[in-house]
Amino acid sequence: MASDGRSEDFKTPTCRLLYAQSLFKPRAAEEGGKEFYQATLVFATTVDRSALNSAVKDAIIKKWGDQGLVRAEKGLIRNPFLKGDGPEAHNKKTGELNPGLGPDVFFIRVRSNFAPVIRWKSPNIPATEDEVYSGCFGFAALHAFAWTNSKNGDGVTFGIDYFQKTGEGEKLGGSGGVDPNKYYEKLENTGETPAEAKSGAGAGGFFG
Repeated sequence: MASDGRSEDFKTPTCRLLYAQSLFKPRAAEEGGKEFYQATLVFATTVDRSALNSAVKDAIIKKWGDQGLVRAEKGLIRNPFLKGDGPEAHNKKTGELNPGLGPDVFFIRVRSNFAPVIRWKSPNIPATEDEVYSGCFGFAALHAFAWTNSKNGDGVTFGIDYFQKTGEGEKLGGSGGVDPNKYYEKLENTGETPAEAKSGAGAGGFFG
């Protein structure tokens, strides 16, 4: 039985990208922890999952042999596929469903020790954070890898090597602020600027 639990690289079906900023700048899951380039990929529940499933099985067999598949079916190996309305889909502090998730999707978390290749309109020109944002659509080149952790047991995670944007989408939280068209109101000239504002008191001047 081989100890290297890494699957072959594969291309995903079309997905929606969340937490795009962490593909450009690595971050740690907890303070003082190791930093990774990472993101969340969201898929419609109707998508063809064969490539994803095959990669997971490949990684499990390479790590633990056929017995690993038996353990996985019994829930003894952490599954990388997360329900779009499951516990992991909700904000831990508020309990609200995170933007872009819901009962009609599932999602996976991907990560890398190295900056993944990110493209948009050219195979040779790196895409920018303005172009590849949380909420856009595309596909990724991934690999699955199996792991053993003294604290969390055994599991499978996806590594990301490449992401290519293929379409626009509504920008979601953490990806560029609000849509000004949603809130903009044309203001008429109502006279001189209030003295409180002129004085430099700022917002505090209006509230006593």
